[in-house]
Amino acid sequence: MKAEYRDDIVDLVGQHLRSYAEVGKGMVFGHPGHHVGGRYFCIAYQDGVALKLSQTDYDTALRLEEAEPFSPGGSPMGTWVVFTYPEAEQYLDHWEWIERALAYIKTDAAAPPKKRKKRKSSPE
Repeated sequence: MKAEYRDDIVDLVGQHLRSYAEVGKGMVFGHPGHHVGGRYFCIAYQDGVALKLSQTDYDTALRLEEAEPFSPGGSPMGTWVVFTYPEAEQYLDHWEWIERALAYIKTDAAAPPKKRKKRKSSPE
């Protein structure tokens, strides 16, 4: 099954995120996305854009008509929200949500550093 996303949204959001030096792009489960240091915060998904938000921003976003929990496969995925606007240009009108996701992904709260497993010493 081919991943579904809108090329017009991918192109517009990608073009504007190029101005942020720390932002990279890649693919997540077949969907184009943007990350900082490998930590994704923005993914093109179906007719919208999924964003990783703080709990406070997540709760606020879900009060908006254009937002719903990001639930690929039917289960909500943490504090990810999908924003859906009919016209790609509307994402620029609501760019603050992308900036909130970008700011959040840079924090340890978004994805705490992984604890290193202690290596078992080999018997001598």
